[in-house]
Amino acid sequence: MTTVTELIRAQADNQNPGLLFEDQSWTYAQFVQACAQRAAFLLDQPLNGPFHVGLLLDNEPEYLMWLGACALAGATLVGVNPTRRGDDLARDIRHTECQFLISNDNYWEEIQALDLGGARCLNTNSQSYGEALSNFEGASLPDVEVSSKDMFCLIFTSGTTGAPKACICSHGRVTANVQRVIDDQGLTAQDITYISMPLFHSNALMTGVLPSWGGGVPIALRRKFSASGFLPDVRRFGATYFCYVGKPLAYVLATPEQADDADNTLRRGLGNEAAHADLKEFERRFA
Repeated sequence: MTTVTELIRAQADNQNPGLLFEDQSWTYAQFVQACAQRAAFLLDQPLNGPFHVGLLLDNEPEYLMWLGACALAGATLVGVNPTRRGDDLARDIRHTECQFLISNDNYWEEIQALDLGGARCLNTNSQSYGEALSNFEGASLPDVEVSSKDMFCLIFTSGTTGAPKACICSHGRVTANVQRVIDDQGLTAQDITYISMPLFHSNALMTGVLPSWGGGVPIALRRKFSASGFLPDVRRFGATYFCYVGKPLAYVLATPEQADDADNTLRRGLGNEAAHADLKEFERRFA
């Protein structure tokens, strides 16, 4: 499959678990329906510029549902970095010409005071948001053609050499390694992917979300990474695979070692930037 749209559409009739979050769960079919509902909403709105949809959210179901909605509607997702604040945050949203900004109460007060270049802001915690979406409940998968060359997302760099730059990622680019990850990690529908890395980052998308959608693998989502919450989450959800970037392995290893640490369901982890010593110690401690 060469588009994210195809990955999502392929799961439309899948009645197996698709998304696990805290005490909530959705089958893949229910998840795809939620994506189709949001896609129908997007396609019903007037546009005054490029079809760019910014997401200013933590890791939560709405993020993944809007991610899928963008793919189904042929819109470009903009992964807005929530650690940016004030004028820097506004600059990122204007720079990527967002026509819509999906956010919630966590960030709502701040964005109301910013010049967002005319982006239409939607608060997923508001009553008006629920009422607007209710008009599209039960929507069919949209009849929108998406090609591998179409722009799927804009992902910001870290900004170490100036203001963060928005990297253009086509559907073909982000799906190029989906099957490779599935094959290399031996992922099947019996696995469960644990994602606590931020969804605005390419790592969570390309090594976590998209391979899971491609293989019909359930995703267990955590709002924000927690070293102390890592192993309890793994056990709670029965996670077998996880993705990481940076130092999370070191942070988990810094928690007090317990005699039963190796008693868990994890089999694989895929990421980068971990120190070699941390990789070996993680393997030893958690089997």
